[in-house]
Amino acid sequence: MPTRPLGANSKLVTARRTLGLHSQAGFADAFEEHALAMGMRLAVSVRQVRRWESTDPPFPTPDYQRVLEDFFGRPLSALGFSATDAACEEPMGRAWRTFITDGPERLHRLMRLEAGTATVRCYQTMFIPGQLQTADYALAIILMHDPALSMAEARERQQLRMERAQRLFRGGRPAWFIIAESALYQPVGSPEVLAGQLDHLMQVVSEHPHVRVQVLPSGAQFTASTPCLILEPQRGRYAAWLEQFAGSLLIDRPDDVEHFGATFDRLHTSALSQMASHSAIAGWQQELCGSIEFSANLVGSSPATPEMTIASKLRSSALPWASGTAKYPDPQ
Repeated sequence: MPTRPLGANSKLVTARRTLGLHSQAGFADAFEEHALAMGMRLAVSVRQVRRWESTDPPFPTPDYQRVLEDFFGRPLSALGFSATDAACEEPMGRAWRTFITDGPERLHRLMRLEAGTATVRCYQTMFIPGQLQTADYALAIILMHDPALSMAEARERQQLRMERAQRLFRGGRPAWFIIAESALYQPVGSPEVLAGQLDHLMQVVSEHPHVRVQVLPSGAQFTASTPCLILEPQRGRYAAWLEQFAGSLLIDRPDDVEHFGATFDRLHTSALSQMASHSAIAGWQQELCGSIEFSANLVGSSPATPEMTIASKLRSSALPWASGTAKYPDPQ
């Protein structure tokens, strides 16, 4: 019986098979178990294993490098990885730019960074930030960005986003979000999904005082073209996480991160106060519910239809600041 040809990265394939791991899925499972034994919660997908075994394998990030070398008992150079990009994978405090492309790996890496961060600052241009998303809104975003995903893969990423949100709410660490006004109007999924998302956003800022939300209005004196997340993994040391079309860029060079911090400060001064931001969100949520209700009536739906029920429920649950009767925190 002929043997299957080795992958392009024959060194890694040979090392894997030497350990009796004859499938990429088996290696992925063994990798995760070994990482856990080393005290790290790391997962690797079959797709990532396939990329490691490709003609030009991407150089693993530091945590993955540690597990791979410990797992096989040999350096990465003996596993077919080129050290060309190793300078981009240095410890925090030195020039560090990591481009992370695999979807699940990106989310796990981000969640590990967030787990130890002291503060969170986020600016989002087109969508509601991931940690503030509802399950329906998150799923719509995931499928919009990658329509080729299977529903099982999309649900897996959706669950990770919900875990990120729960960590934010449980942790109590200061979190500051600035959202471009256009994100409030983008009907991701459907108008009903957006209405539910806005209602959730108002509930979050009402029930979690450590979460601060401001809206950057259209026509503001200062804006930024790309979203950015600024974390504080070590007290007084910051990292910037930038979402790119083909992956995510993690930056920890102090001069670069300082630039993002200064940009966030200027966005803050250009944004509406917290009170005005909350009123803007509540006002648009009520207007959107009215539009949903009007559309349902226009096509002959009765008040008992699901669309009407959703609109009525969302409208009745609007928070007190929609009517101007609530007490607000200090604007800035």
